[in-house]
Amino acid sequence: MKTAYLLVFDGLSDWEPGLALAEMNKSADYQVKTVGFSQDIAVTMGGVSIIPDCALNEIDYSEAAILVLPGGEMWENDPVMDLLPVVGKFIDLKIPVAAICGPTVFLARHGFIENVAHTSNGRNYLKNLIGEYRGNDLYVNQPSVSSEGIITANGIASVEFARDILGELSIYDENTLKRWYDFFKTPNLNDNL
Repeated sequence: MKTAYLLVFDGLSDWEPGLALAEMNKSADYQVKTVGFSQDIAVTMGGVSIIPDCALNEIDYSEAAILVLPGGEMWENDPVMDLLPVVGKFIDLKIPVAAICGPTVFLARHGFIENVAHTSNGRNYLKNLIGEYRGNDLYVNQPSVSSEGIITANGIASVEFARDILGELSIYDENTLKRWYDFFKTPNLNDNL
């Protein structure tokens, strides 16, 4: 069984990774584990207290399937230097990294998306926080982008983010994934059941 690691921290935007986590955790091939900067309890923006399953230095890369980085205000200030070698190792090992909303700033600031198509909360969002960055010309104005094992999404694209994660991990075949996505994006539920 492979492990999907979810980074947890105070102020985590808990709604952003929810759909992806539920589908990964339902799969017989994946388990979700929370990882923190330490083993201290993290309180999400929604007020949910989470005790991390492990700390960053305890990640088992041999079992890792993906690292999911949800949004939160901490990303805009870049106080996450302990995360640099972890993200770098995931990318070096060609293990997918998925970032929604704020952590796209982290990826851009530190050059992780300089050679891959990516998105964020808008090109100006990135420019306002970090100025020009390497890879600016690969910015794609889409809700979510999956490129070479790196998934990026804007903060209101949790369904598209989940779709791209599920596709990257081959949790569903293409037809089932389309039906899953349409279920969440089509207002008439009877057509999707």
